[in-house]
Parts: sequence; structure tokens; C-alpha cells
Amino acid sequence: MAMIVDAFAGKLVERLANVIEEKAIMVLGVKDELQKLQRRMKRITCVLKDAERRRIQQDEEAVKLWVNELKDFMYDADDIIDLCIIQGTGVLLQDDHHHIDQLAESSATASTRVRCCNFPLFSCVRSVPFQYEIADKIKSLNDRLTEISEDKDKFNFLIFSKSSSDDAYVMNEASYRQSSFLPESDIVGWDIRDATNSFVELLVSQYQQKCRLFAIVGMGGIGKTTLAQLIYHDSKINDDFVLKSWICVSKFYTSRADLLKELIRNAGGTCGEAATIAELQKILCDVLHGKNLFLVLDDVWDADVWINLIKNPVERTTTKCRVVVTTRDRNTAIKMGAIHIHNVNKLPLNFGWELLCKKVFTNNDEGELQRMKDVGMQIVEKL
Repeated sequence: MAMIVDAFAGKLVERLANVIEEKAIMVLGVKDELQKLQRRMKRITCVLKDAERRRIQQDEEAVKLWVNELKDFMYDADDIIDLCIIQGTGVLLQDDHHHIDQLAESSATASTRVRCCNFPLFSCVRSVPFQYEIADKIKSLNDRLTEISEDKDKFNFLIFSKSSSDDAYVMNEASYRQSSFLPESDIVGWDIRDATNSFVELLVSQYQQKCRLFAIVGMGGIGKTTLAQLIYHDSKINDDFVLKSWICVSKFYTSRADLLKELIRNAGGTCGEAATIAELQKILCDVLHGKNLFLVLDDVWDADVWINLIKNPVERTTTKCRVVVTTRDRNTAIKMGAIHIHNVNKLPLNFGWELLCKKVFTNNDEGELQRMKDVGMQIVEKL
């Protein structure tokens, strides 16, 4: 089923893109709604590779349900496209024969009149209520796809985009950072395990204040996100917190509103028509009320994201909240009010070599490893 879902989604996107420009669609007045379907489906196809991986390899029940819901939607969407083509073609045929009728009336007697009722299958297609019915069906599909898309965001799927040069799929680097997913091959050394255990003990400890913020600080690429991912998936964290949310802020995040929407969705809420910061903060308060929350804000560059956007709703409504921030700037962590700052240092040479071997030498050829060790150690020293 893995290839079926992915291939079906791609074919549906392609079919929507082609059918939108057909006259049969134009005449029904549903082009805009079908374009919405096509755009949303195109975005969803980018995560299907990871959704299938997690459904099959990790046997995640929630992901299975989501994929099945998407499949049902795609079958219904394919049916509605067929209906639009049939009914739109009927309207065009009626238009053609209505034109023939008009010509006949002006040049022939009533006995030789051409009548459009020769096409009973399409006799009522031109009625306005019928066209409204088709439009309502497509709008209903769009509403379903919106819910499916919002549910997608809860899973933090990795995003894959098609290479422009071939049909290969390439993982978007930013999407990897946005995900709490951690490949086992990225973990080397006892020190990161020790740091994880120590950090987790701090997070699950009892504090007088219900909301506490902790920070992981270090230069870019040194392993802050990896440490945060290990903490995020620790069993003690899973046991201690009802809600968990991973938000990649980054230097160039899209908008403050989008960050709030992502947090709301991760917490199991929906944003509806809310668009302003105030409206979204109120929804966030409602979603978090009376719950305990573990929140990771990854790659923070501006303390304002916490101070003026997220802090107030979280502090006001949660019964317990622990926030872990990763940032390159120690001053940012201090401004955000971190009660504990963990500095990530460079890997010792032997662990750096181990990581390089995992990433570069995948065939475990001991002879090749030994031949390349001197060069590899020089590379590690420069990193």
C-alpha cells in the first residue's frame, strides 16, 4: 500500500492540475475550489514518504488511521472530478444544441425544429440548484482536506520534495530540524547520553513555579537539536507530560501567527477562522487549560518569541510546563529567563570519528576504515 498511496496522491494532483483548465470545469464555476484542492494535495504529497515509513517501519496506529482517512478522501475526490467532467460536458452539449435550436427557429418551420430534449441525460444540468450542489460537494471535500492537513501537522512528518532533475525525492533540510524524529545513527558517545539523563532529571523535578524554562546553548551544528530530540523522546518525559510539542522557530520563521497555530495544532486544538495574535492566544489558552505541557522551541534567535508570544498563555493556563530552548546565543537564553543553561561542547575526537564512520562508511569494511582513518581524523579535528 505504500507505493499505492504515494502514487495515487501524485496522480490526483496531476489530474486536478489538468482538469482545472478544461471547459467542462469552467462552465460549472468550480475552478477556484478545485485549485484549492490541488494546492493542498500537493503540499500533503511532500510528507507521504515519511508517513508511509512510519506506518510500516514504526507501526504507528495514529499514522495508519491518518493515511486511511487520506485514501478515502482521494477516492471521493477522484469521483467528484469524474462527476464534474460528465456534468460540465452535459452543459456544453446543451449550449451547442440550444444554439442549433435558435438557428432552426429563425430559418425553419416549427415542424423541423431541433429540440435539446433529444438529450434527456443532461436535461436538468443547466439548473442553478444543480450547479450549487456540485459546488457544495467540492467545498465539503476542501473542508475535509483542511482537517486532514491540520492533523498532518501533529505528526511532525519529514518533508520530501521532488528533485528538479529526476524523480528522486530529497528531504528538505529545514523539515528535518522541524521534526522531533531522531535517526539512531546520529547518536554517538556516552557524554550525550549522560547529558540527556541529567537534563531529564531536572525537567521532571518539582519546582515551586509551575512553568520553568531550560536552555541548550552552542554553536551551529554542534548537536543542540540532537540533545533536545533525545530529551523529547525520553520515557520519563512521556510519562510526566500529557502534552508534548516540538516547534522549530529558526531565524526566518514565517510569522508569529503560524507559530501559534502550530502550537495549537500540536496540542490537539483547531484554529478555525482565527487569524490575529489575540484570537490565537485565546484559543491556545483554552487548549492548554488544566494540562501539563512539555515544549521544545528549537533554534531560537529572538527571545521575543517566548516573552511576548507564547509565555503568557502557557503560564496562565497550564498546571505544569517545562520548556526547552535551543539557541546559539547565551544572551537569548538569559533574556528568556532560563533557570538552567547547558553548554554543548565539541565531540571528543574518537566520538567524532565514530560519527563520521556512521555517516560516510556504510559497508563496515574494516580495511577501508583503517586506510581512511588518518584522513578522517584530520577532518574531525577541523570540524
